[in-house]
Amino acid sequence: MRSILHRITATALLLLTAGMATSPSIACGFDGILGDGFSAEHPRSIAVAFAISDAVAAGIVDKTAVTPIVPGSSGYWRAVGRISALHRLFAAASIADGDAPAISLLFIDSKLWARFSPEPQGYALQVHAPGTSPGDVVIVTSEAILAAVLDGTMAAKRALDLGLIAIDGEPNRTAATRDLLVSAADRVKGVAVTGAPATLVRAFGPAH
Repeated sequence: MRSILHRITATALLLLTAGMATSPSIACGFDGILGDGFSAEHPRSIAVAFAISDAVAAGIVDKTAVTPIVPGSSGYWRAVGRISALHRLFAAASIADGDAPAISLLFIDSKLWARFSPEPQGYALQVHAPGTSPGDVVIVTSEAILAAVLDGTMAAKRALDLGLIAIDGEPNRTAATRDLLVSAADRVKGVAVTGAPATLVRAFGPAH
């Protein structure tokens, strides 16, 4: 019964925070507008939501992981700060030339997309992207789980093994992205995870 209740909670979380209207003027949950439809932004979204709910029920993840997002600019910039911190970790991680995959990141709780594009000096970052691009590897998680990885309270490998972070794409690139994420997470000490980012290519992109 408890498991069923937590799965209902996970579904409700998706309905409240990802169930936005399909109008192209709606960009993400930080716009503070709820529509009357439900849309899972990626096929792995629901599985990740259930995994997070189950982890909360098991006491592995704090219950704040299933609370609604903070709407408006304060919540947006907090999310952007965390994505920017991951960007800096990706930039510092070593990866063979020509093997760096393009990566799209989705927060299931806010429907916020970001995109990491490989460049000779590392990765360029676009936050508030319109979605994934063809050929991208997609990382699906929530802001709370990424925050836990960034502050060192959750190992990236454990989050991946528990399904709290899902990686989807072509197998070789998916494996490379998993290795990149785990390697990057080993560098969390001293990385700022809050506030507006200093190195964004674009902090606002086209609306969904």
